[in-house]
Amino acid sequence: MSEGNTAAGGARPVTIDQLTALNDEIVALVRAGSPLERGLINAGEDLPGRLGSVAQVLAKRMGRGEDLGSALEAEKQAVPPLYRAIVEAGSRTGDLASALQGLTRYLRGYSETRAAIGLALWYPLLVVTLAYVLFIGVVTQVVPRFREAFEMFDLPSTEALRVVERVGELAKYWWPVWPIMLCLIAFAWWRSGRAVQFNQGGGTFLSYFPWMRPMLRDHQSAGFAEMLALLLENKVAYPEAVTLAADATGSKALIDDARAFSKNLEQGRPAAEALRGVSSPAFSPLLRWILANDQQGSIVDALRNLAPMYRRRAAFRAEKLRLFLPSIVMILVGSSATLLYALTLFLPLTSMLERLSGP
Repeated sequence: MSEGNTAAGGARPVTIDQLTALNDEIVALVRAGSPLERGLINAGEDLPGRLGSVAQVLAKRMGRGEDLGSALEAEKQAVPPLYRAIVEAGSRTGDLASALQGLTRYLRGYSETRAAIGLALWYPLLVVTLAYVLFIGVVTQVVPRFREAFEMFDLPSTEALRVVERVGELAKYWWPVWPIMLCLIAFAWWRSGRAVQFNQGGGTFLSYFPWMRPMLRDHQSAGFAEMLALLLENKVAYPEAVTLAADATGSKALIDDARAFSKNLEQGRPAAEALRGVSSPAFSPLLRWILANDQQGSIVDALRNLAPMYRRRAAFRAEKLRLFLPSIVMILVGSSATLLYALTLFLPLTSMLERLSGP
């Protein structure tokens, strides 16, 4: 593969799963003490598709003297800002592998939850598609037979029959609605799996599902606590460490709050007073309580203990989503389909029977 072709392939965004695989390769190389550029070249030959292309591009840039952070910055079309921020923060601590392992847990938690949502959605979407096709058949083929039956028995038409009949007459205009929605759902699902969108929590599509937003916030809080503890352990100044740790979460709200907090600290305010100037709820109550502590040694211990709690809570939310989301979706789909067919089929039928049985 030529360098030009490699660069072209590297410019294409990678998926969340591909980023996780690349991250695992880099962690293994760092822990083994192997030169990253040599290891990434070998990994690029083994890894499939665009992932291998990205690995080889990074290796060639590092072979020309660039560090990993600069190489990632040059490939920002393929790799999300979150990843570059974690590499920068990990480089400052001298323990890049630990920083990247925290990201791996975050990526895998997100990816597994996204897969659970996909499994919960595919069957209801299939049911809705079949129900939609049948509904079109009912309003265009069956309802006109009801009208003919009313005329044959010399019965006055009902308001329900006229409404449903009108819906069938307009079917040629509204029938593409569900196919278009399916295409939009497919596009949103594909987009939620791209690594460059990971800073937005997978975009707005996945955030609409129950327990998804709190789960992502817990992962981000855990990553922030771990990274901040690592930075403070390595004597990075408190205001700068807070900003770097927030950048490594990819959460815009957390980043904005961290920068406001850091700015207040740099103005000489005590930590507790500096936090009072940050009104957004991006920092959880426990994080706010720990950050208000001026003793950095105790902050590190508290943060180390806090991160596992957030990860356990995120795992619990993910498990709830996997267990309950399929049932919730099927209840909504089943009740909606039942109501729809009751209005379009059984209501005209019962109206006709009622008229026939009357005087």
